[in-house]
Amino acid sequence: MRVLKNILSQFHIYLLWLLLAALLWGWIFTFVTDTAPAKKVVVFIETDVCQDMALRLALEEDMPEGLRMIQVHPFSYAMFDESTLLNADIFIVSASKAAEYRDSFLSAASLPAAESVSPDLPAGFRIYDASTGEGGARQYIGYVSPDAPAEDYYLFFGVKSLHAASLTGKGDDAALAVAEKLLQMN
Repeated sequence: MRVLKNILSQFHIYLLWLLLAALLWGWIFTFVTDTAPAKKVVVFIETDVCQDMALRLALEEDMPEGLRMIQVHPFSYAMFDESTLLNADIFIVSASKAAEYRDSFLSAASLPAAESVSPDLPAGFRIYDASTGEGGARQYIGYVSPDAPAEDYYLFFGVKSLHAASLTGKGDDAALAVAEKLLQMN
C-alpha cells in the first residue's frame, strides 16, 4: 500500500517525463522523415478523398533532379499548421474554392495551356474536367463527391514556391515537372 501511495504521489512527474519523451521522439521523427523546402515539392489537394501516399510514391518514381522527396497532402493536413499550406508548391483546387486561396496562387499565364478560372483569379491548369470526367491522377484523387455537384479542378503554383523558376525567376523548375506529371496521369 505504501509503494502504491508513493507512486501516486509522484504521478505528475512521471506524466511530465512521458510528455517530454513524446515531444522529443516526435521531433526526431519529423527531423528524419522531412527535408528542407529546397529539396522537396509539396502538393496540397482540396478534396475529401485522396490517396496521398500512393500518389506521392507514383510521383517519386520519376522525381526531378535535386529533390529528395515529394509530399502530397489533403488540405485537412494543414488544420493545425497553416504555414505548410501557405508554403506549398502546387495546389489542386475546385473551381468554386479557388477564389478563397487566390492570394496563395502564382499566375501561370506565361506558360502554354494555362487558362483562367475567372477574370479575378491567376491562371492555372485544368486538371479535371467535370463535363467529360477526364483528368489527371484520377486513380489517386477523388474529384467527384456524392454530396456535391461535379465541378472542374485546377492546378495552381504556390506564390512562395522555390520550384517555379520559369514563373518567378528564382529556384528551379521542379514544381513544373511535377505538375506536368500530374496533368498527364490517368
